[in-house]
Amino acid sequence: MIPLRLVLATLALSAALAGCGGKAYVYERVDTGRFLSATEQEAEGPVRVSTSVPGREETERIFGIDLYDQGIQPVWLQIENTGDSLARYAPVSTDPEYFAPLEVAYVNRRGYSKEARKEMDERFHNLAMPRYIAAGEIRSGFVFTHADPGAKGFNVDVFSGGESYNFTFLMRVPGFEPDYAKLNLSEMYTGDEIPNYESDALQEAIRSLPCCSGDKLGEESGEPINLVLVGEGEELLRALLRSGWRETSVGEAAALQPQYLYGREQDAIFRYETVGGDGFYELRFWKAPFRSGADDVYVGQARHFFRWIGSVTRLDADVDNARNFAIQKFLYGQAITATAWIVGKEVVPVTSFWDTLARAPYFTDGYRMVMWLSADPVSMFEIDVKSWDTPPRWLQ
Repeated sequence: MIPLRLVLATLALSAALAGCGGKAYVYERVDTGRFLSATEQEAEGPVRVSTSVPGREETERIFGIDLYDQGIQPVWLQIENTGDSLARYAPVSTDPEYFAPLEVAYVNRRGYSKEARKEMDERFHNLAMPRYIAAGEIRSGFVFTHADPGAKGFNVDVFSGGESYNFTFLMRVPGFEPDYAKLNLSEMYTGDEIPNYESDALQEAIRSLPCCSGDKLGEESGEPINLVLVGEGEELLRALLRSGWRETSVGEAAALQPQYLYGREQDAIFRYETVGGDGFYELRFWKAPFRSGADDVYVGQARHFFRWIGSVTRLDADVDNARNFAIQKFLYGQAITATAWIVGKEVVPVTSFWDTLARAPYFTDGYRMVMWLSADPVSMFEIDVKSWDTPPRWLQ
């Protein structure tokens, strides 16, 4: 996969070589945008943040360019500073590799007249979110982020008066249907069907889970269940997105070989693409038929695929590597409030491979990581490490 920055650099060179003649720059006023009626707000101390994410079509109307086609997604912010001190917004909190507004304008200059290029530069510059918000002021604008299919999870960090104010948003972007949209997860189990387990009972319920997913008929075993997430549904989704996992669309999920548990195929699939597009990590989850207090429980499996020949991918036989990678993503995403290790039912040593439903070999130490997740950032030094089972040897 060609890096996005290289593609933009190529577009910029083409723009520089283009002739002086060209078309006019056509766009619509921002205040006519429908996205402004679908904002979310959060407030802390003297700072109030409103935000929205326009979809592909509306973005093209606002900027006159299909930015989504270039992997660029504008996020609209409005920050109100009711305090007595200057407030500073950090765009790297929203996207560590965000695009500068004039960078986006410059790489799209090709084909436009000299006057249109100047107008484009001015528009992108003027619509960018300012870094500084004076006391008593309200400022708004766009941050040009990398495009995320599906729900857009991002942070907004504002600093004022020696304090930091941290906000996390989850916005549903028009035009994308995640794979779990076909399910009503909140009503999957009702009433007395759901036992509620705490502490020892929860341990036993997780320990008693089947070793693996399986096929539709329940005749063959698939891959090991090695992750369990505990938390409220919306909180879990925010934690996943903030930790860098992306949703899969209905179409993407339909093209994958299903795994079955509880008599049904997986409820949701999330992915993390590796740098350079050489592979990806994948999480599959099923909502469990039990709860823990007010929290839902999702059981799942982590897998790692790497590019083998051309576009063909191959399963990494070390499935524990995928589980451990997922733990690190949640850890550095500041999404974990508590953890616990559970010894599963099957240990498959590296000297004795088992096969997946696709006949790909794997081995595992048999451990399951249980994680309680939070939508709000949690320092890794505040994580409650529960003493359930003895951790894997490499952690001792």
